[in-house]
Amino acid sequence: MYMELAGVNKSFPLAMVLAFGALVIGTSFSHAQTEISKQVIAKAEAAIAKIQKACAADINNFCSKVNPGEGRLALCMLAHEDQVSDSCFATVFDVADNIDLALSNISRAADVCEEEIDKHCAAVEPGEGRIAQCLIDKEAQLASACRAEVAGVKARFAK
Repeated sequence: MYMELAGVNKSFPLAMVLAFGALVIGTSFSHAQTEISKQVIAKAEAAIAKIQKACAADINNFCSKVNPGEGRLALCMLAHEDQVSDSCFATVFDVADNIDLALSNISRAADVCEEEIDKHCAAVEPGEGRIAQCLIDKEAQLASACRAEVAGVKARFAK
């Protein structure tokens, strides 16, 4: 398997995505008010569905008697991480890589747009994508570097 050849530790992406999935599944999506937060949630739900589909046999084989919720299924899968199928692992690895890239893009945009956030969005309560939505709504007023970062983040979540 290509990940074994690269010396990749299976537990890192599996733990990352399962923890992320437990967090997302445990979060109420009814609070999403901004368009960007709705897009992020849709991406997260699609990623979880992709993992559930690719890992269904592993979940059934190793964790069929686990009552889902409160991270129990994630912990069960982590307990069997050395037995997870290659297809499950590859999907989890790809999803983890995409999450890492998205977080990196958001972090870079926050750094580049720090002055614009202070200038245009200071009164906006952080959380649930409100600051990102503020930047999107005021995109025409942003400095070119920030505008480019905002466009990149929008494009990533619109796909």
